[in-house]
Amino acid sequence: MVDASSVSLGGETVKATAAKFAMAAVGFVGVVLFARILGPTAFGGFYLLLALVKLADRVAVGWGIAIKKRFSEAGAPERELLGAQALFTVAWIAIAGVATVLGARWLVSYTGLAAAPVLFVVVLLSTTLYEPVDRVVQARGLVGASMWVDTLRSILTFPLQLGLVLLGLGAAGMAYGLAGATFLTVPVLWYYVRVVPTLPPRDTLSNLGEYARFSVPNAVLGQAYDRFDVLLLGYLLTPAAAGYYEVALKITLPATFVSMAAASGLMARVSHRHSMDADVSEDVSNTVAFASVIAIPLFLGALALRESLVVTLFGPEYAEAAALLVGLALYKVVRTQSVPLLRVIDGIDRPEINTAAASGTLAINVVLGVVLTLSYGPIGVVVATVVAESIRYAVAAIVVKRHLPDVSLLPRTLLEQVAAAAVMFAVVVLAARVIAIEGWSHLLAIVTLGAAVYAGTLWALSSKLRVTVGGVVRGTGLEF
Repeated sequence: MVDASSVSLGGETVKATAAKFAMAAVGFVGVVLFARILGPTAFGGFYLLLALVKLADRVAVGWGIAIKKRFSEAGAPERELLGAQALFTVAWIAIAGVATVLGARWLVSYTGLAAAPVLFVVVLLSTTLYEPVDRVVQARGLVGASMWVDTLRSILTFPLQLGLVLLGLGAAGMAYGLAGATFLTVPVLWYYVRVVPTLPPRDTLSNLGEYARFSVPNAVLGQAYDRFDVLLLGYLLTPAAAGYYEVALKITLPATFVSMAAASGLMARVSHRHSMDADVSEDVSNTVAFASVIAIPLFLGALALRESLVVTLFGPEYAEAAALLVGLALYKVVRTQSVPLLRVIDGIDRPEINTAAASGTLAINVVLGVVLTLSYGPIGVVVATVVAESIRYAVAAIVVKRHLPDVSLLPRTLLEQVAAAAVMFAVVVLAARVIAIEGWSHLLAIVTLGAAVYAGTLWALSSKLRVTVGGVVRGTGLEF
């Protein structure tokens, strides 16, 4: 039987990151196309709806995280745990359905979508079925499989959404397309689970409840924190402002690929080893070292090309998103460092610490976000998020260092990435002055040049990167 300790974290991270890039390539084409077809208001309305769905499904996901934690432990009662997941999912869908009926008018007013209540229920049902099962696959250490199934979902989502949008359904077509693709990929996830659920006894539910009383609020608070910006913009400003924000956010999406992929596997690995009193410091240090390998150059690239990126990709009507791009890219740099540490805290069975940290940073983000947005517009909420995420990183770093004093939070490899990105920044700024960016081909040429300079410089500077890549290529299953 596969467990998280017997799977190569390095190999799974590489497979998962490759899946993330494939998924992003498909998804990004769709985002550009739909943003242009629908316009900022309808496009923003869909993402306001999706933000609400993702907030609602975090309750089931939080329970799923508790399942993942217990599932990854040595000698876990797997059938009983899956049975507990199924019971909870059914109950939550029923509760959410009733709440949707009661809040139907508000949903329509907030999103600007006439069919918002129906869309909300359909998308929520699909994601509530998908997300918890995905956590179980990750609990086995099969992060690569989890991400490639998600890539399949993305590949299915794009043609379904495109077809429905072209049929005249507008933003509703995006919602139905996402839900349809999600339903279709749930059976694929079950292939990797291969466990038949059974009715859980009371002690299993009690054991899960001890962890879930923190993982559920953590999931809700975490999602509220992640999507607070767009929710606030939709409330204080307009769906169009949310559309500008979402466009900038999509450009920065690749920044977190390595960090999220590694963190998913790291939590299960730390959990398994910690349950056997084994040391995990090296796994954590090496994950931190590579977590920002994409985020750092993306931030400096966004700083150099912000207006050209937004206008060339999405059109002049989204020009206001350029002001948000740099701030969101900086947020992603901090985020890529904090996420692995937060998952380590989950893995060492201290979810209550994450609950306290999430509550505090969300409160800071809310207060600063409201004040700065009312004073400075959409850029205010981005500044608030950067400040809040920096505080959360500091808290997580202190906690991890206290429990795992041998972990290195500022490894040499991370500094080498900053140096390589600085070289790339200088080259890109110079190239942008020499080559006037007047279309896709010019932008692609400069971005490709920047990526090549960064990769080449980092390869020359980092012996650890060369060893890691060499190990993966040779198929040694290197465990970074």
